Amino acid sequence: MKKLTFLLFALFTALVFTACSGNSQPNDLASVSGTLVYRERLALPENASVTVRLVEMKTMDSPGKVISRQSFVTKGQQVPLHFVLNYDPSQISAAHDYVITAQIDVSERPLFITNTINKVITDTNHTYDPALTLVSAND
Repeated sequence: MKKLTFLLFALFTALVFTACSGNSQPNDLASVSGTLVYRERLALPENASVTVRLVEMKTMDSPGKVISRQSFVTKGQQVPLHFVLNYDPSQISAAHDYVITAQIDVSERPLFITNTINKVITDTNHTYDPALTLVSAND
């Protein structure tokens, strides 16, 4: 009986230590946050949806690898729109460029898009709180 009690106690202790060690990945994430604006005098409808992506650019002729993405419906909120892109720093290579792209859609049609290169992470001059100016998608 003592052996069984000891075995159960040892098993319980091992289980507790395993559960407490957990997975620390959420604390290991980094983030890039910023704002989206556009110059047109146009109020966004309630159902406007925003998609912001952190993309790794290896070469200019490839579409790039999406590292992180945030999407949300504005629900009447107007510009400036704030975003936060969480990413795993282990996916970042100092040899590559990382850019933020964004678009605002209404009824699944692009209304505003980014048309400039917005470097972040490996371009430390633009990493902290970038303000992206979107342009009309109809131009």
